[in-house]
Amino acid sequence: MSTSVKLYDHRLTTRGAVQSYEGHVNSHTRIQLGVDQSERFVMSGGEDCKLRIWSIRSGELVFEDKFSNSVPSAVCWRTQRSMGPQIEGKIHEEFDLGQRHSWEAWIGTQEGLFRMNWS
Repeated sequence: MSTSVKLYDHRLTTRGAVQSYEGHVNSHTRIQLGVDQSERFVMSGGEDCKLRIWSIRSGELVFEDKFSNSVPSAVCWRTQRSMGPQIEGKIHEEFDLGQRHSWEAWIGTQEGLFRMNWS
């Protein structure tokens, strides 16, 4: 319930957060976090009605978009391998070995269910 999401290692909780994901907007709403299947990105909605995606490893904000007028409170990743061209952007720059992926996420708001696709 702050302006950041924190990652903790339960084995080392006395040392504090391992990583922090800045830019999150939430004061009182229960908002779901989603981690992609490769465990490279974490996604969450915010009370400012924006969807944000951060790199788990670096904590860098790699995507931010307002596509709805209500809070994206439920998120779910779906990953598919694709042989098509990679999109330009930080989300796909983190992959190694030249793998190409198509990313799909489902986001739920009071307005409805949205499907986002990066391919």
